[in-house]
Amino acid sequence: MRVLVLATGLLACGAFAQQPWSIGARGHFGFLWAHRPVSWILVEGHAGASELFIERQVSGDRPWHRAYGMPRYGLLAVHTRMANPRHIGDAIGLIPYLTMPLTHGERFSFGLRVGWGVGFIAKPFDRRVNTRQIAIGSRINAAIQLMPELRYEAGRLVGTVGIAVDHWSNGSLKQPNLGLNFLSASVGIAYALRAHVPMATVDTAAFERPHREFSIIGAVGLSENGRPLNGQHSVWTLCGDASWRLGRKGAWSAGIDVFNKGDLRTADEDLKEGDRLALTQLGVHGGAALLLGRSELLFHFGAYALSPIDDDAPVYQRIGGRYRIGRHLIASGSLKTHFATADHWEFGIGYRWN
Repeated sequence: MRVLVLATGLLACGAFAQQPWSIGARGHFGFLWAHRPVSWILVEGHAGASELFIERQVSGDRPWHRAYGMPRYGLLAVHTRMANPRHIGDAIGLIPYLTMPLTHGERFSFGLRVGWGVGFIAKPFDRRVNTRQIAIGSRINAAIQLMPELRYEAGRLVGTVGIAVDHWSNGSLKQPNLGLNFLSASVGIAYALRAHVPMATVDTAAFERPHREFSIIGAVGLSENGRPLNGQHSVWTLCGDASWRLGRKGAWSAGIDVFNKGDLRTADEDLKEGDRLALTQLGVHGGAALLLGRSELLFHFGAYALSPIDDDAPVYQRIGGRYRIGRHLIASGSLKTHFATADHWEFGIGYRWN
């Protein structure tokens, strides 16, 4: 009996330490944002979007929780047709997200929601029946949402307004891949399933990361370059970084990238019969990261120092995340782009030391 009482007490304490889940809905009204002139062929008017979400505030028992002003995390499902049911059809996103507070008052708060998940486009490009769809070549895609959000809290009830950009892209896994952007204004409401609980306190001076460290990450991906039906080709990358922590929330870095891209053969006749080693590019980059405990969100800006051909642009970007597995191992996932044009995904594992 004592064991049962003790177990019940421990479970109650565990539940007390967690903030309640909130469930909510949001309505969007906006339009397909044609970020490339050729995408205007798909714009046919304004459209609405519906969203359901579930979220909660972090518990406050980690140093980064307090450093970022107690963010909220959750999962959303969004649906729209972007006013083009004939050539785009249903566009759906299932997206885990994190909302970072930028300012916070007693009832009002303003923050930035950042989410990255999986998306579905019902009518991708098809050379026989849907040639007008020049933005997306695959049904399954990545879905990204960025939304500045103003919140008003009244007990368990929360009202929100925001301006969102929802993006669908396959990361150049299959052409075409200009990407679809839905720009919208939104209004939402949410309700907490129970009352908020007192937050845990931590030593905000504590931080688990060294001030300087080094890492090397190997990754692999697939890409299709140029025209549709050129075929998918493997991409191998090696990234070496030196990083320096800035306070409790950020870090900056510099490093070297090596890319070996099979699809370079489709871009230059002279490379079709050459050795795979001839398809290697060398780049240098600088970057920044937001530190979130074991995780980090990163952005790199680099330039090619050596390439067998001129790529889509002389510079490139990388956006993604890394997660620390144990003391030295790192899991990594990122998207390499040439500004608004995706180049390829990178999924890999690495080693870090200091």
